[in-house]
Amino acid sequence: MPPHISMVIIDSDKPSRDVIASIVKPFSDTIRIEGEVSDFGEGLKIIQKSAANIVILEVSDLNRGIEEIQYLLANHPKLSVIVSSYEKSTEWILALMRAGAVEYLLRPIVQDELIQALTKVGRFWFTKPPVETKAGKIIAVYYPTGGAGVTTVAVNLAAGLASDSIKVALVDLNLLTGDISTFLDVNPSYTLSSVTNNIARLDANFLMGVMTQHSSGPYVLTEPTEVDEAIDITPEQVNRLLQFLKGIFDYVVVDCGGQLAGCTMAILENANLTLFTMVLSLPTIKTAKRYLTAMERKGIRKDRLKLIVNRYLPKADIQIKDAERVLGQKVFSTVPNDYEDIISSINKGIPLIKLLPRSSASKAFENMVSLLKKDLGE
Repeated sequence: MPPHISMVIIDSDKPSRDVIASIVKPFSDTIRIEGEVSDFGEGLKIIQKSAANIVILEVSDLNRGIEEIQYLLANHPKLSVIVSSYEKSTEWILALMRAGAVEYLLRPIVQDELIQALTKVGRFWFTKPPVETKAGKIIAVYYPTGGAGVTTVAVNLAAGLASDSIKVALVDLNLLTGDISTFLDVNPSYTLSSVTNNIARLDANFLMGVMTQHSSGPYVLTEPTEVDEAIDITPEQVNRLLQFLKGIFDYVVVDCGGQLAGCTMAILENANLTLFTMVLSLPTIKTAKRYLTAMERKGIRKDRLKLIVNRYLPKADIQIKDAERVLGQKVFSTVPNDYEDIISSINKGIPLIKLLPRSSASKAFENMVSLLKKDLGE
């Protein structure tokens, strides 16, 4: 026999309660309705008596809904709360998910959406989450410290990959010095920390709702606005976020940096390719040598690492061949030092590849896109 899920319906509208009950009725061998009431207090008594697994809670007032969810979970931490509401705003959805709701259903409740929500919650209660087949490719653009142009590469790469038929996510996981919001001149209502705070409760639809599509094509998730928020993000949250994104997008471009530990390692371990971005200077090459050696030691295979030389000057003192000899690895792609054009694109909030497609750096980014697609088997 399949395990029983016990459920309580708290909804002021009797026809709505009847609809929910009729949708659930064919699954009575799995789902048992412990009570259908219009009053929160009455519902609470039934939950306490029956040790219910799920409550479907009508919310018509945001603050009261938040208080009710928090009260339920404080007293019954294993309870799964599914909210139903006529309110469509992302603000409401995010606030109620932050309070602890696991699903948000728009009223009038649709049969397929309720069954999908109950199926998801049921699996959460009684089985491990099913392993999904992930089609998307994660590309990490990385250098341990600032100054190598990681964000420039990430922003232009994402814009170059995006098209009407190719969905691209651009995620700022450079937690302490992230700058994608500045480079793209966006000030979204929701940032990375808005998602990671409740990543265990999110689904793909909600994740898409809090991401911002930039005019250049990619869907953007920007860096946390507060340093304290960045510190609180965990490797487990990063891993879950990347798995969600990989299941939604064709490409996930991640701007990242920092030491080879914690969240940074979670990114690199998930990445199909890591673009180690550097410039041709002695300090940078020395740092690159140390980190490339450490990355290999930590299990990041060489075939998943690509060297990108940014701000390349063909007549500079240090040549490509010099860097390749020291690092023991071929350079995958170079981006010329089009300083004025890059600064202009940043000031306008438009990736160079879209603002000035004929510039030498834009052509280099286009070439990088082609090489990456080929390398990733596209």
